[in-house]
Amino acid sequence: MRNITWEELEAWVRKENGTSPKKALTRATELNKDLDVTGDDAVDFMQHFFDAFSIDHGDYSFDRYFVAEGFSPVELILLLVSKKKRASYDRPPVTLGMLYQAALDGQWNCSRLESLLHP
Repeated sequence: MRNITWEELEAWVRKENGTSPKKALTRATELNKDLDVTGDDAVDFMQHFFDAFSIDHGDYSFDRYFVAEGFSPVELILLLVSKKKRASYDRPPVTLGMLYQAALDGQWNCSRLESLLHP
């Protein structure tokens, strides 16, 4: 385990994402839902995270956690009418707790980090 504090991670997230100091950040805070880190922004955010904290990418895959940007009008209609299509967009969230644990471990390990979602 490395010596990184929660406060260091929180400060980095606030700076990287432009998050207001008034917004409460917890280990349960989700990048996508709570901080609006999606699409190309998520690509950049996660790469900067790996670089800033010298984390081995391990088994991290963008597609496991995020949906790429860009919708066609047909895709939008299918999302509205098809449960199966909507389900194809379901992804496990990336939480700040997961980022913190990865920073402590120095590596992204999907099963370890996703186990934090269901304590």
